[in-house]
Amino acid sequence: MSRPEQIVGIKPLAHSQVTVIKLHGDYADLEQRNTVDELETYPDELQQLLERVLDEYGLIVCGWSAEWDEALVRAVQSTRSRRYPMFWAQYGPFGDAARALTAQHDAVVIDGKSTDELFTDLVGRIEALDRLTAAPITRDVAVVQLKRDLPDPLRRIELFDLVDQAVTQIVDRSTPEHKPVLAASTTWADTFGSNVRGYRTDSDILLHLLANGVFHDDGTHDRVWRRAVERLVRLRDTTPGTYNEYLEKLRHLPALLSTWTIGVAAILSRREELLATALYHPEWAVPNSGRRRQGPAWYLNPIRVVSTDGLHDMHRAEGGNRFLYPQSNWVKDTLREPFRLVEPNDIACREACARFEFLASMIAMDTENDVYAYPWPGEFLLDSTWGYDNHGLADVIERELTDTWPLLRAGAFGGELLRAQKALTALTEWRRQYGRTW
Repeated sequence: MSRPEQIVGIKPLAHSQVTVIKLHGDYADLEQRNTVDELETYPDELQQLLERVLDEYGLIVCGWSAEWDEALVRAVQSTRSRRYPMFWAQYGPFGDAARALTAQHDAVVIDGKSTDELFTDLVGRIEALDRLTAAPITRDVAVVQLKRDLPDPLRRIELFDLVDQAVTQIVDRSTPEHKPVLAASTTWADTFGSNVRGYRTDSDILLHLLANGVFHDDGTHDRVWRRAVERLVRLRDTTPGTYNEYLEKLRHLPALLSTWTIGVAAILSRREELLATALYHPEWAVPNSGRRRQGPAWYLNPIRVVSTDGLHDMHRAEGGNRFLYPQSNWVKDTLREPFRLVEPNDIACREACARFEFLASMIAMDTENDVYAYPWPGEFLLDSTWGYDNHGLADVIERELTDTWPLLRAGAFGGELLRAQKALTALTEWRRQYGRTW
């Protein structure tokens, strides 16, 4: 407000997020106070409002000399309340009036700060304090914040922190105290099921962030998604003293779920070139094994992370039957929810999952060592998806294999078309021999 008659209509100060009271100084408005004579007094309504503000709120003074507006000087002088402190920023030497007011109110003096410097820095510090004191955010709030930060280059660090904090929550709960790596034979199945469900619950916020983030990103933040997996892969960088092999391998389950989510989101958003990074990096090998380091297409193969028998016990088909490919079925089911916002159609989402399994398996077959040439056994191998009579996913991908294929251009298969074709042939042969007997 800038006129006394507007005071009766302003929102109560206690309920207003921001109230601007313009006391004087506007050459474009002749009714505003501008001259020394006009600044000697204020109308009664404005004087009462000013006294209330000075009494009930703290004061930050910036760039005010206190030399000319005598009515304002008197109002500040007459304020005796010390409920809140006064801060006075001065760019240059103090005059007598300003020195007297700062002494009277024991003000904190801030030297050498311009208005832009002072308030920009103040806002930044307040936002930092808000982040430090904020309670853990819910999944839905995290996704909303992600969508706000994603297109804004000024919020790139906030986006990084948001994803990194979600990873930290997983890491902090992946210790043997929370996820046992040893269990008696009589309780092994229960421990396995509890760990699987626990890892999935702990990963929920991150998986929603990755599904929505990768889908809506244009590649600007790929290093953020990549770092999330790198941190999760390191959960197996140390080997427990005593452990059950299948419980210990589960420590890579969050990394598997995250990589799968990144891959499917990349497929849904037509950014399959991202798979050339997600399935080759970061490299990892069992600690102290002397083995060659490999990419996620090999060490995050679901069958190497999640025990088939353990999953059969906790995840059965209708009627108590066993799924032919239990890891594939469970992962698709458990990751359906994170993709609801980006792909509402169930069939389209399952098709994207099948395509991801297919491409991950092709990369896994592209190795000189036959021991490591093992696909991700999944439901994409079924006739209903793989296809027959030149109709199906396998035929679609075979037709796509040209020099301009996005994965080749991004460096997968060494950028060599012949290697990609040989990998597809190897995968086709593996399916012919073993696909129905798994």
